[in-house]
Amino acid sequence: MKQVLLLFMFGLTSFVFAQTTDYKSETLNLFNEGKWEKLITIGEEAIVKNKSSYEIEYRLAVAYYNLKKYFDSSKHFENITTNYNITNDYTQEYLYYSYLFSGRSQDALLISKKFPFHLQQKINAKSFEFIDYISTEGGIKISSIRDIKNMTYFNVGLGQKLGYNLRINHAFSTLSQDYIDFDYNQKEYYINANLNLSKGLTLIPAYHYINISENSVSNNGSRNNTNNNVTGTKEGKINIFHIALKKQWNRFTFMPNITYSKQNDVADDISTTQYSLDLGYTLNAFNDKLWLGLGANVLNKDNENNTILNAKAHYLISPKAFLYLKYIDANTSNFSDDNAMYYTNAISVFNNKISTTFGYYLTPKFLWYVNYQFENAEDLPNNLTFTYNTFITGIKFDL
Repeated sequence: MKQVLLLFMFGLTSFVFAQTTDYKSETLNLFNEGKWEKLITIGEEAIVKNKSSYEIEYRLAVAYYNLKKYFDSSKHFENITTNYNITNDYTQEYLYYSYLFSGRSQDALLISKKFPFHLQQKINAKSFEFIDYISTEGGIKISSIRDIKNMTYFNVGLGQKLGYNLRINHAFSTLSQDYIDFDYNQKEYYINANLNLSKGLTLIPAYHYINISENSVSNNGSRNNTNNNVTGTKEGKINIFHIALKKQWNRFTFMPNITYSKQNDVADDISTTQYSLDLGYTLNAFNDKLWLGLGANVLNKDNENNTILNAKAHYLISPKAFLYLKYIDANTSNFSDDNAMYYTNAISVFNNKISTTFGYYLTPKFLWYVNYQFENAEDLPNNLTFTYNTFITGIKFDL
């Protein structure tokens, strides 16, 4: 009887141990074999069951990285630093590239500040570039009615990297249009700064200056009359001040911002204050290739509030190509967009617009893109409803 009992206890113990997974051994074998999907399943199970260790989480982070799931990879490399207090060349380099390839270049540069010199040399992280990139674009905005002529547009931009925490972007633009009974030329200068306060937290102040030269035209009731006469010239200016605070938690971004604008001289003086909130999320279900964004703005103008909404989507078609879609519903004018980079100050009311951009990297540093926009607008004083079709193409070169 005693022998039977001992055999039973031995068999039960063997069965229990047989059912216990050796996570270290399992993940090591899968790591050496390059079976990343299965390694992720085993590694995540170990974390849920509190059986993880530095070695297991390191292998898990590398598996995510090799499957190009850079948000998940960075999360686990961050855990290694926080939970195990381990920083070495391997974890630091992987975390740097996980940030870089998930679109968080400022966080990548920020952590490289603490890298040992030989690792900084290896990844070639540059904290100072007086000219980081240059870009230029141009296009035409085509009106659907004869009395409103086409608008021409040209822009040149450049970026600067001024340390581990600071990037500055500049843009110079010109546009001109012949609109019913006047024509105007507009020159613009835009500057913003991206100040990385800490990992995942960025302060974005911006300033946008617009100078307007407007010529009133007498056409004796006929827009096609070749004897149009300039009857008066007006100069105007718009000063736009903007500040935003962007916070990123892995795939999720949250950015409250405020914009104040002051317009003088061309028409009545106009002051507006715009309160905005922009949200964004990268979808894991699409292997992090699809990013979705939503924005809500409240524009206070002439003691009236207008609501402006937008929706955005960015899809990575391939490592070289992307598609960006954006829809704006406004039913107003004198509002800003994209950290005050764009300002709508048309006399007509901007109802809504859909925009699509296709971009292709001809080389890792040379981007070409083309943009199409379809806009519905309304001129209330002249009782006109019309549309714009806009075509823009541009290039950007990273130095």
